[in-house]
Amino acid sequence: MIFRSVLTAAALLVTANGLSACESTQDTSQRLSLNAKKLLNVEGLKVTKQNSQIKVASTATLHDQYGSAVVVNLVNSGKTQLNVPIAVALLDKKKKKIWDNSLAGLDISLISAAVVEPGRSFWVNNQIQSQELPSGSKAKVGISDTPLKAPLPKIVLSKEALNSDVSGAYLGGIITNNSKIPQKRLVISCISTSGSKIKAAGRAIIERLLPAPTKKPNLFRVYFIGNPKGGSLKCQAPPTTLTGE
Repeated sequence: MIFRSVLTAAALLVTANGLSACESTQDTSQRLSLNAKKLLNVEGLKVTKQNSQIKVASTATLHDQYGSAVVVNLVNSGKTQLNVPIAVALLDKKKKKIWDNSLAGLDISLISAAVVEPGRSFWVNNQIQSQELPSGSKAKVGISDTPLKAPLPKIVLSKEALNSDVSGAYLGGIITNNSKIPQKRLVISCISTSGSKIKAAGRAIIERLLPAPTKKPNLFRVYFIGNPKGGSLKCQAPPTTLTGE
């Protein structure tokens, strides 16, 4: 396995002089922080009751020299939900579980979706620590206990373009916060599809994204597991901070 370098917030939250505050595909999912209780799932994920409105349409697993990723395709038949738990497990050829995301200490973004709006969406986990290659996956969606009390801040991705460097293929572009609320640890997730097949997936984390206008554009890079070239690209960047507190 080839490991991509870990990019820190201090190195990446820049403007046109460099990349925005995103993590590369192989960034660690465990963090030591004064705000650990907010950033990390300190108890471990347990989904005992499944969501009645948000269902798992399908899952897909990906693997290359940079690691493994799982994509969960979701369908929400109800209203927008926040902080939705997602339990995912990777399976071997005998359908035996070889990894799941129930481990205590994982980043919140690796065990839940910040926002799931009505209709179809997806969720990506690219921080999989497994010695075995997965041959399949399964997932279930838990119940949200966070009500939506105000309109969602609008986050816009623009000028996206595929490129590559020594760390592999990535999608670069500009991310803009068209709200008055600064965003913290905002996740950009991308997939490349060909028909119903998912060819590649990746995600990046923006540590802090200030409201527009900013002096210079905030750039981002999402590195992929798999080969995104030739596919149809879809990205989403739901807000993580809904109030100015």
